[in-house]
Amino acid sequence: CDVSKREEIIEVAKKVKAEVGTVTILVNNAGIMPCHPFLQHTDTEIRKIFDINVLAHFWMMQAFLPDMIAKRHGHIVSLSSMAGIVGLQNLVPYCGSKFAVRGLTEAIYEEFRMEGLWEQIKFTTIYPYMVDTGLCKKPYMRFKNLMKLIRPEEAAAAIISAQRQELIEASIPKYLLYLNGFTRLFPVKCGVLLKDFFNSGVHSDLTEEK
Repeated sequence: CDVSKREEIIEVAKKVKAEVGTVTILVNNAGIMPCHPFLQHTDTEIRKIFDINVLAHFWMMQAFLPDMIAKRHGHIVSLSSMAGIVGLQNLVPYCGSKFAVRGLTEAIYEEFRMEGLWEQIKFTTIYPYMVDTGLCKKPYMRFKNLMKLIRPEEAAAAIISAQRQELIEASIPKYLLYLNGFTRLFPVKCGVLLKDFFNSGVHSDLTEEK
């Protein structure tokens, strides 16, 4: 179904429950990633990014959480991104959408914790680096062996592992989340210098690579 359309999600959820059974593990993975400077994004494109990358998470949770609560058993995995941890050039709306996923999952986890449901309903947020699925059309990195694109199989295995371990959050590769946390103990300039040193990101998809 088109995950940006709430009514389609509700219908598919009903069909899945009738034909397969109650969903107890939900992985919200759908996303789009147009890559160009902020002022070159159209209003239609920005709305589409948020419809798919953010609002779809709300509609999916509304569709599947009630049955998880009724069974007192469930796990929702939300795909954010390292772009939901660190702002990047040519990805302003995308970063905004992935920061939103991070905030949504953190807030709903806290709400369920306060309601005493955190032991029954689990939430995991995943922050992948660039995955080689074709979404990143013009990636670049200074250290190609250290910062190479992640293979889809590697990403899938890491997501499953994080879900089974009931981790609240995990990055792919693992060290990136720890590196970010450590870097933010220092003045902002230190993070900027580190970002410039690694020099990793995406070129605009509207222009030729330089």
